[in-house]
Amino acid sequence: MGQALVTNRHGHTLMVTRPSGSLELPGGESKLEEPAVRPAAYSLRRLGLHNTPGPLLTVDHMEAIPLGATGDRFTFIFYCGQLTDSEAAALLASPLPDDVTELTFLNPIYLHPSLSPYDRRCLDAALAALRDKTGTPYLRNGIRSTRPLHLPT
Repeated sequence: MGQALVTNRHGHTLMVTRPSGSLELPGGESKLEEPAVRPAAYSLRRLGLHNTPGPLLTVDHMEAIPLGATGDRFTFIFYCGQLTDSEAAALLASPLPDDVTELTFLNPIYLHPSLSPYDRRCLDAALAALRDKTGTPYLRNGIRSTRPLHLPT
């Protein structure tokens, strides 16, 4: 799965609401042997954005339960930039693809309760990697399993 992290100038995160009511970062499932960056870029284009996915912020390995069962999932979150006020306003006023019922920019401190705890942990790790410039954390089931590495500026 590849997801795109896009913010507005206030640092609020672009989130999509799916017809099921789930709230998530723009993105989607990768097809067999497709790089995870492709569904992140494709979902942005479908929203009318032409941002190129940039640095990889997190990699998460969600293990299938019970361990060893099929169904492990890898999630990659890419930083895709910050929108200007006019870009954000145009995005919110544009028509939505059929798999999106709403677009919103949410303050990460007060994210909506319909965001799953797992997705919240992954998003928090991605935002921390972006803010602190600590490198790409490897997560297992949404929990950081590597210690932060402070990168030179």
